Order: sequence, then C-alpha cells, then structure tokens
Amino acid sequence: KWVVYIPLACLAGILVIVAYNMSEWHSFVMLLKSPRSDVTVLWGTFLITVIFDLTMAIQIGVILSIFLFMRRMALIANVRVITDQFEDIDEEADDPNAIEKKHVPPGVEIYEINGPFFFGASYKFMEAMNAAGRSPKIRIIRMRNVLSLDATGLNAIREQHKNSLKHGIPFIISGIHTQPLMVFEQSGLLKTIGEE
Repeated sequence: KWVVYIPLACLAGILVIVAYNMSEWHSFVMLLKSPRSDVTVLWGTFLITVIFDLTMAIQIGVILSIFLFMRRMALIANVRVITDQFEDIDEEADDPNAIEKKHVPPGVEIYEINGPFFFGASYKFMEAMNAAGRSPKIRIIRMRNVLSLDATGLNAIREQHKNSLKHGIPFIISGIHTQPLMVFEQSGLLKTIGEE
C-alpha cells in the first residue's frame, strides 16, 4: 500500500543497483576467456535473453549445451586396433593387463575402446571394425576403459556380435565395467554373447 508513494526514479535506481549486482559482469568477462564453443553458447543465450525473454534463452541455452556436451563426448572416445603392434602406448609399465605382457597368437583381432561409448563413438567403432577388412580367427573387444555405454554403443556391439557369429568368429568382450555390464544384462546381450 505504501509502495505507491515511493517515487519511480528512486525505485529505478534501486533496480539498477540490484541488476548490476546480479549481472556478475566479472564472471561474464572471465567466461569470455573460455573455449570458443562455450563462449558461443554464452553469447547466444545472452542475446536471446536481451532480444526475446529469459525463458526462451534458458531453453535454447540448455539445448546448445547438450549438443556441445555430445560433441565433446564424441571427441573424447576413440577406438583403436591393437592387433598388429601389440603395444599399449598409453599404459603404465607396471600394468599387468598391458597387451605387451600377453601372448597374442596370430589371427587374433583386438579392438580397444577408450572413453564413454556413446552414439558419437559408435561410428568410430564401426569404422575400425570395417577397416580391418579381414576375417580373424578370434575377435576381442577390450572395454576396460569404457565406464559408460548407451543404446547406440550397445547396438554397435550387438551388430558386430551378429556379424562375427555369421562368419563363425568367436567374439569376446574383456575388461567390462559395472555400468556397461548392467546395460548388457538389461538388454539381454549378456545372455546372447554368454557370460563366459
């Protein structure tokens, strides 16, 4: 009731100070020194807030961040064939599971997946499998560096398992972690491949 008697110029001054303190422009300036993709999301969200409204800016900012996250996950993950060199470049010398400490007979094809096995990495996996262009006696997929697996990654493994069965190639998954193992179990792929 008493608010109507406060001069608008006084309220405007208070709002300017509050908005200035909320803007955290120091953080904004520091964020401009971030990677270019993050700065693009920041500027896009900021401009949409100014031009349209905050609700739309939050929605678009979240969507842009999701695409950015997916792109980064795809770049982190890689698949490599370690059949020919039998050498783990990234592994420590005291690692008992290093390939160079194993006896790998001829005709064994080994693929190692590193990083999260999401949709972005599944095409790399399929490319690596198709690039080999030969029929091995045994196909081994090392998953000891895969901490998470999604439906696309699962489908890529299922397809390669079917392909291996079709050509009579034994298909082995090694070093699987808890989350991917649970995904295998829930999807029924663990039973299909066999727990052994």
